[in-house]
Amino acid sequence: MKSHPPPNQSPHTPNTYPTPARTRQNTQHQRSRKRRRFLPTAKGFLSFLYHTSFYLFILIIAALLVGSAWSIGEQAWRNGGQRKWNIFVMVAAYVALGIISVLHVWSRVLSIKRILRTMPKPYIPTKRVDLPKNVAKHIATEYSRTAVIAHISQATTGQQEGWGRPGTKWEDKHFRTYILSTLPIMGQSLAPTSTASPLSLQPLLDASSSINDNGAIRLFVNSYAKIIERARYGRKEPSQADAEAVEKVVEVVLLTLEVKRRREKDKHSTSKS
Repeated sequence: MKSHPPPNQSPHTPNTYPTPARTRQNTQHQRSRKRRRFLPTAKGFLSFLYHTSFYLFILIIAALLVGSAWSIGEQAWRNGGQRKWNIFVMVAAYVALGIISVLHVWSRVLSIKRILRTMPKPYIPTKRVDLPKNVAKHIATEYSRTAVIAHISQATTGQQEGWGRPGTKWEDKHFRTYILSTLPIMGQSLAPTSTASPLSLQPLLDASSSINDNGAIRLFVNSYAKIIERARYGRKEPSQADAEAVEKVVEVVLLTLEVKRRREKDKHSTSKS
């Protein structure tokens, strides 16, 4: 059984459905907003006067100047005896006025260019003197909210294990990497001619034992070797105290060896003399 379309609808036209009430309300609201946007308001009139006041006063001053020049020129022309002199004085006065006006405008242009040239390049106009009040207030609010979020998200009391605390000389330094990086320096200072592996600690221990200083360097090197072993194979990350101890050991060993070399050099020089 075939279905027939309603009598008021052609079989060739698409079916039409009723528009939802919410869609009609939104459309009417948008139309009313567009109408209100183009309606003249007191605020819009004041804004128009504010932006056009400069050119308006320029036109008024120009009209007054032309009118005064016309009236003064007409009056000077009617005087028979001093006609030429009066016209000359009037023209000279207006020429002087024009020159002074041009010089004043030019000085203002140069001062504005100088101010813009001295203005920092990364300057972003976000204050009330640069933007409308509502825009500047919105920017200030969002900036304050972002600053608060950034401050809260920063680590205040915590510290990542194995890394230096922010604000100290160990900031952004990995303790394990720093401790192991001192091994070539110690090897070059204590055993520069050693053929063993650069990662071996035995040449350092042997070289420290051969130094005649009552075993002081040997004690420093032993503590240094223990920290190196913990940094190599320890599951726990080295602490800042370990890094500071390694730094002191390296400084003491290098300074002691430097003093020892200078003394030996002085002895050789005195024996030759």
